[in-house]
Amino acid sequence: MPTNEQRISINWNGSTIRKIMVLGLMSACLVGCGNAPTEKTVSTPDSIENHNHPRIKVPVTADDENVAKTKARSGLEGDGWVFDPLYATAVNTDRRDLAVCGFARQRGTTNSVYFAYYSGELILSDDKAPSGVSVENEFLTMICSQS
Repeated sequence: MPTNEQRISINWNGSTIRKIMVLGLMSACLVGCGNAPTEKTVSTPDSIENHNHPRIKVPVTADDENVAKTKARSGLEGDGWVFDPLYATAVNTDRRDLAVCGFARQRGTTNSVYFAYYSGELILSDDKAPSGVSVENEFLTMICSQS
């Protein structure tokens, strides 16, 4: 007859723990979605609600271009980055919810990157992720696309 310790023993390997974590996250998502409020409570003008608006192309000021390139250079490894002309998108002509977007390649290598400078943050494309899978790539597509 097995002892209590032997009956309770569970073989915890990495796969089992990952499965439990995934199931926990999935159930948390389902609970969160099921309890979603019916009324929008976010009311700031530059809130995430603006992401549902169609974006338009707006002029890139010299200051915006300088800041975006400086931020990109600080976030990219190595030297020799060459930028294609930058462009900007926003939800209106007043430049609300501005994103400065662009493409850069590193001279002498095959390195290249799509990027955006948005709300004080640099967002870089994830070139290792298949198209449509990476959160970074989806977000870049959303804020850099124009209608």
